[in-house]
Amino acid sequence: MNSGADEPKYILGISDSHLATACLLKDGEVVGCVSEERFTREKNQSAYPGRSVEFLLDHEKIQGADLSAVALAGHEAMNPEWFERVTRDDGYIDEYLGIKKKGPIRRKARRMGQKLNISGEAGGKTLTPNEERFQKIADHLGIAKNSIYIIEHHTAHAAAAYYASPFAGGDMETAAVLTNDASGDGLCATWNTAGPKGIDRIAASPSAAGSLGSFYSLITQYLGMRQLEHEYKVMGLAPYAPDYGKEKSYAVLREMIAFERKSREAPEFRWKVRRERFRHLMENLVRHRFDWVAGAAQDLFEELLLEWVRAGIEATSGAASGGGGERRVALSGGVFMNVKANQKLAVLDEIDKIFVLPSCGDESNAIGAAYWFYAEGDGGGRKRSCVPLKALYLGRGTSEESVTRAIEETGVGGSHSVRRFDDIEAEVARLLSIGEVVARVKGREEFGARALGNRSILANPKDFRVVSHINKMIKSRDFWMPFAPSILDRRVGDYLENPKGLFSPYMMLTFDSTPLGREELSAACHPYDATLRPQMVENSYNPDYYRLIESFEGLTGIGGVLNTSYNLHGEPIVSSPEDAIHTFENSGLVHLALGQHLISKKPTASR
Repeated sequence: MNSGADEPKYILGISDSHLATACLLKDGEVVGCVSEERFTREKNQSAYPGRSVEFLLDHEKIQGADLSAVALAGHEAMNPEWFERVTRDDGYIDEYLGIKKKGPIRRKARRMGQKLNISGEAGGKTLTPNEERFQKIADHLGIAKNSIYIIEHHTAHAAAAYYASPFAGGDMETAAVLTNDASGDGLCATWNTAGPKGIDRIAASPSAAGSLGSFYSLITQYLGMRQLEHEYKVMGLAPYAPDYGKEKSYAVLREMIAFERKSREAPEFRWKVRRERFRHLMENLVRHRFDWVAGAAQDLFEELLLEWVRAGIEATSGAASGGGGERRVALSGGVFMNVKANQKLAVLDEIDKIFVLPSCGDESNAIGAAYWFYAEGDGGGRKRSCVPLKALYLGRGTSEESVTRAIEETGVGGSHSVRRFDDIEAEVARLLSIGEVVARVKGREEFGARALGNRSILANPKDFRVVSHINKMIKSRDFWMPFAPSILDRRVGDYLENPKGLFSPYMMLTFDSTPLGREELSAACHPYDATLRPQMVENSYNPDYYRLIESFEGLTGIGGVLNTSYNLHGEPIVSSPEDAIHTFENSGLVHLALGQHLISKKPTASR
């Protein structure tokens, strides 16, 4: 393993839960991060992300022996067979939910073995090795097992939230760090303070008592959708519910779960219905319309989350070294993928600055595990500073060579027009301005759940006709789901109500729209409540994409474009040039901008 004082310090972070992911840190900076599903093309691929690891090492031109350590997120490993059954096997799901009884249900995770305290090597933290997981990693990388360390699940969430945030740059400002998810290593939520001395946990909530994330997943299942995948659909549906219907469903749901704070150190979400919760829904929501249930669930979710966050900020007040850190808040864990709830949190009077970790489900724990080990794993006094996340273009790239090879090997030029443009951005902007829909694949792919321009489908955000076109011909999305805009940073004030001047480059917050936003970005607004989930595009993050939107602005006066992920419904976002062409061929898309090439199924007039 790498031990030279002048050599780069590489930390490999791994999350082998659902949506397995690998991250590579070089001297405290994330240089690559990618999820295994992008290689296998299996949505939410779980288990060890071997191909992702190989990509990261190859991209940096290093080997396992060059790593200083491997940081593995979580004391518990997701059982991939269980995950596949509980999300896709209808018969097993019925058993799991108690609708049908067919014997004992296997645990979703395998608890790890003997605990070891590796004092000095990990700052005196208790780390738990697991022989099966460690052996697989050691064999794959050709390293010793004693170079692999487990970072507890919510410690990884907290480290990702803080060290990725702007608060951790430079002098490492103090902040409150709050984590919340369905469950991980027996917990569903933690309150922490963070600063130059590292991250200090001040309270934790056991998932067995109750879990806000599990509650929302239960509602997702009740509405006939997949847990750990379709929760965003419930969130998108919620605004359509009328008040009279929501109130009826809310009266049922509020009897299921509550937030209690028995003391400063013992906050917990508590199930009020202890057993057969799914049956409770079935029996008490009879004749309740599906939008009522979604709206009531979102309202209760927001109510409890805001109560928990306020209590967490209060608990961190004075605990953060240096004082004042409690008004800076960093958030992580799957619960904070709920962007509508994040909007409510962002405007709280108790918060001056907020950072929501992008794609903050378990996939981000690969980042958190690596960050924590680099910053705090060696013990000592002042912690190492990490480089906060900025642009998320951390996956596979599209070189001119790889694009040309994919075009030749797939034979796409035999049936469609293929043209190369020196300024492909200007050509895409022109097509968008005349009402065409264009998929764009260029540069390195984005980490996480949001397409941020490099693996995106783009359209004119003022032309509402593109919504039905994209849904019917390409995405097969549920009719109620909104699209999102990419907006030039200098035009944010024209389109969004943003009194705190928040910068949201990762689509992790929604905002109320201005009248101009509702006019010029109508196809990228939520159809019912007119909120926007923007990617605020800064030139330094993605100069080519910024120039594309500027070109579109020059033609139309509109400083943003409609942006949705480039994938077929139920599939991962495309990754390679071959993926891009395959999806193009199997969809109603007419144009694909692949690198500098434009592939079209019909000719369009040139300028």
